[in-house]
This record gives sequence, structure tokens and C-alpha cells, in this order.
Amino acid sequence: MFNSPARKERMTPATAEDPSRVTTCILTAAVAVLALVPGCATSGSPPAAVAAPAVAPVDSIRLITPAGGRLDWYRGRAHELIAYDAVVDARRRDTQVFTMKPDGTSVTCVTCKAPLPRGFIGQPAWHPDGAHLVVQAESENSRHGLFNHMAWGINNDLWLVSRDGHRAERIWRTPPNHGALHPQFDATGRRLMFAERVATGEVIGGRWLERVGAGGENQWAGWRVHIADVDLSQSGTAILSNHRVLFATQPGFYETHEFAGADRIVFSHTEGGQPYVDDIFIATDEGAGRRALIRSPATWDEHGSFSPSGGALAFVSSRADPSWRFPGSDVRTLRTELFLKAGDRTVQITDFNRLRDDGRRYLVSDFAQAPRRSPHRRAGGAGHRPAAQHPVTRDLDDHLFGAAVRWRGRGACRASCHAALRYVNVPPARCG
Repeated sequence: MFNSPARKERMTPATAEDPSRVTTCILTAAVAVLALVPGCATSGSPPAAVAAPAVAPVDSIRLITPAGGRLDWYRGRAHELIAYDAVVDARRRDTQVFTMKPDGTSVTCVTCKAPLPRGFIGQPAWHPDGAHLVVQAESENSRHGLFNHMAWGINNDLWLVSRDGHRAERIWRTPPNHGALHPQFDATGRRLMFAERVATGEVIGGRWLERVGAGGENQWAGWRVHIADVDLSQSGTAILSNHRVLFATQPGFYETHEFAGADRIVFSHTEGGQPYVDDIFIATDEGAGRRALIRSPATWDEHGSFSPSGGALAFVSSRADPSWRFPGSDVRTLRTELFLKAGDRTVQITDFNRLRDDGRRYLVSDFAQAPRRSPHRRAGGAGHRPAAQHPVTRDLDDHLFGAAVRWRGRGACRASCHAALRYVNVPPARCG
């Protein structure tokens, strides 16, 4: 956590970048998963300081589709589809949810004909049955502004949508200037978790904050974790029941990432309404036993997700750019890459910002991990190389990610921009 006193800070366009104006690429990445192996990585509290990360060798990066954004890769047995959102109206920057096969074929719009409100629709997450998705959609309270985008979730409702689009039911109704962000089902499909914002009533801004959908409040404040039971045989808001809230007395910004096993959750938390995403935590589904998985108060760290074996944590971070330090730096100069961590050892997987092409800065963002049975694990684009020496860990298994990569710079588009999918293939590594 960022352990500094809470402070009010006026949010301006400079400190709240418009996610719909950032050129985005969804990547499908086949990378090596760090395994906890005796003699290589060790467990324990992560260091407070961030050492220069080692960069893992990458075989290839392959574009799968030039359009997409937030995504989820189905990991059950029903199919292997990737769900993602994409811009469909360049003027209004409206989005819809689509599915496609991992090779980018068979693209189908799930929500285009479903009875959902028009506007920002996205942030899909698969139900384990493979037949349903939960998505965010802006509500009637939305002003279709920056913070009503599904990247923020303010004035977003949650909807359950069938894969064929025939069923669409609002399962969570958000009060004005509240929010719902990053919904996630557990492995059984009987629980749903999301980050919930409650309006603070503390107006700190003027017309700009009101116009972009935060009601004049600090959009980084008022968040907590919300968990509810799920019953698909019910309808409407009755699908969710037994609602409980975690960390209501520990305010700030929360972003839910995943259920880890039967009774644990992974999430990010930033204290006191500070304008960045701080550290990544794990706790029980009752909020007990909270501990940091990634603790680095000066860097931007989010989207923590364990490998299928549970031996490594994938996450997105700014630590590849030593010039970006909080406080002092903000989203206008943010650059992020994808990392893997096992014990106290960390490997940087992507290195897009090394290109520095056309003055662009890259932000690796939302990602999803492929099913362990996926034939694309070994296929990964350019094939699989023999094991390579690397001073981090050993006995790595091939692994796939779908990751959204955004870029800003002189070549950034002015209208709604898109995302793309690629394969990044990293060979296994060994202890040094």
C-alpha cells in the first residue's frame, strides 16, 4: 500500500487520461510461467525497493486482431473463446463485447443485438459454464464521460449476457455516482466479485469533473470490494444475493483481479484517494489475512493474476521505467510492461517501451491467461525454442496471455482507438 496520509487533489485532464482516446492493442502472449522451485525463488515479504527487473527472452510477438480492449479468455471445457470489448462508434467512442477464437477468427458480437443500453459496454468476464458473461454497461445516470468508461466504472451497472446475446439481464444497479468495476466469477460460478464505489459526497472539482462523470468527486476515492452469491436460475437483480462488502473501513481505490483458489481474492489498493494504482494484495474472501503480493509504493502495479499452477504471479507495472516515481509522476508519462514474479524474483516479459517508435509510450494493460490445455501454449506463434539460461528460476512451463497494449504519442488517434491481440513466446529458463 501507499502509506501516506489521505489528501485531496483536484483531478484534471492531466491526471486522468481518457482510456477511449488511447490507441490499444490486445496481445495474445505465450510466455514462460515462473515456477516456485527449491533453490531458485524463495518466499517471504516482497522488498520495499524495486530492483531493476531482468528481461525474459522472447521468441516472438504476433498480432491476432487489431481491434479490442479489456478481455477474458475462457478457461473451462466448453470452448476456448476470448471475450473482449472494442470501439464500434468512432465519434461517440461507444463499445460492444465480442468473442473470437484464439487465432482471431470467428469474431462474433455478443451485445450488439442484446437489450442493453447503448454507450460504453465492456470489461467482460466469463462464467465457468462458458455460456454467460458478466459485463459493465453505463447506466441512465451516466453522462457518457471519461469516468463512465468501463475502465473506471462510475455509473456503470453489471449485466449478465448469454454468449449468443439472447439473454441480457441487469444484475446490479449502481446508484448515481457510485461505481462497479472489474467483475469476476469464482471457479464455481457461484460467487461474483467486483470493485464498488460509493459516492463520498466530497466535491473537490468544478465543471470538468462533473462533465466527465465523477460528479465533482475524486474518482480515486470511495472504493471497496463487493462479493455476492450467484444463482443463474433467478432473474434480474435476484441473480445476486447475500451481498457483503470488504474493506469499507480502509478507503481509497480498489480494483478486483481474481479469485485465487476456493477462498482467496487478489486485488489492488491505493490508500487515501491518491491518483495512481499502488500495490497488489491477497486476502481471504472475508477480508482476513490480508498481505501484499507486490509492495512498491513508488511504482504503478495492478492486474495481479496467478499462473494456473499457482507458482507465479503475473502483473502489470511501471517499474521498467525508473524515471516514473510516485509522487511526482502521473498518468501523462506512465509506461507499463508485463511481469512475472515468483517468491522475491521478478522477470519482465514485455519490453514495448524499448522501441520508443514515433515518440510513443506503451501501456500494457488488462490481460487474461489461457487454459492449461490450450494447443496454443506450444504453438505460440513462432514455435518453441530449447531451454535458455536465465538467472531467475527454472523448470518453466509455456504459458499464454491475452494482453491489451495501449500507446500514446504523436501518432495517437484522436477518436476512439483500438486494441490488438498477439502471441509472445518465451522459452523456459533455468537458475543462474
